[in-house]
Amino acid sequence: MPDVWDISMINPVANERLGYATQKPEALLERVLNACSNEGDLVCDFFGGSGTTAAVAERLGRRWITCDIGKPASLVMRKRFIDQEVKPFLYQSIGDYQKEAFRNNKRYKHVGDLSQVVLGLYGALPFTPEQTNDRNFGYIKGTRTLVMVDSPNRLTTAATIRKAVEAKASLLGGDWDKVVVLGWNFAFDISQAIQKYEASKVEVLVIPPDLLDKLAKKGYKKLIDDRSVRFSSLQYLVAKPLAVTPSGELDEIDVELENYVLLSPDNIPLDDKDKEKLQQVLERDPLSLIEYWSIDPDYDGITFRSTWQDYRENIENDNDPLHCVYKTRLRVPHKDSRQVCIKAVDVFGFESQVVESSLTPSPAPTGEGSS
Repeated sequence: MPDVWDISMINPVANERLGYATQKPEALLERVLNACSNEGDLVCDFFGGSGTTAAVAERLGRRWITCDIGKPASLVMRKRFIDQEVKPFLYQSIGDYQKEAFRNNKRYKHVGDLSQVVLGLYGALPFTPEQTNDRNFGYIKGTRTLVMVDSPNRLTTAATIRKAVEAKASLLGGDWDKVVVLGWNFAFDISQAIQKYEASKVEVLVIPPDLLDKLAKKGYKKLIDDRSVRFSSLQYLVAKPLAVTPSGELDEIDVELENYVLLSPDNIPLDDKDKEKLQQVLERDPLSLIEYWSIDPDYDGITFRSTWQDYRENIENDNDPLHCVYKTRLRVPHKDSRQVCIKAVDVFGFESQVVESSLTPSPAPTGEGSS
């Protein structure tokens, strides 16, 4: 039977070819969208892949929503949209794998039961019911270290950190030296909360993402005996203080990345040889793990609006396709004060954010009568 669509496969050297396994020709999606929608309609693709549907919808004047469960797909789509210079779009990460895993597990039906297990694996002792009815708290024997286990059903946020700090000051009379928060899923701005409460002696650690799988396969006692469960530090981005220079009606803002702290390599699904190489990269140039970063120079604290971005393989900002640039200069309308938000995604798909505030000197007066 002849091909009634008469659409060729993507040429191996075509600009639209991204190397994504399930990528479809743009000509195919163009025909489908022209047949099934009108300009201004909303097009949705819930298995976005390389983003072909959304890219074609944008070109044809349609609005679009696309999503994919895979982090690599999200990275591929975002690069594609930037290269196509699409209109501003909102990117949100809403996956919650631990919540689904907890819901489907058959062993731990209550969050408190799982929290007691996590406390034991961390090396903490639970409080007795007489001491507190909150089963998410424990302590390290022989120390004044309080430990709090957050729920897999929610994000660890600034409110979580505040709760831990309040417990440190009040639980069983207070007088705790420090509090350790063990979390499953984290709000993208958690690093700001950690910095805010830094003086309160709070440490935030990541519960291994595959812990429920390990418990199902090995059991609690085996994990305790072989000490194979490791709680790692949270990944976060560090930027240098902003340098803002007024220039007439504009401000020049120098934005520069300073450091990137990744989750421990033990929590990355790599074999031992690759973990060793990753550790070497972390020691030599941790910023080289940044896959993509972008800047909102007028962040309102709610919605991130990217006005500048760079990513690996982009050579417009430099001639190096293997690394992002680490600094840039923006020219934006003058403001006496502003918040600049920087977002980054690493090569493993982990996202982090940092917000820097600045006060800008007023521009020097110009024109007649100025000196």
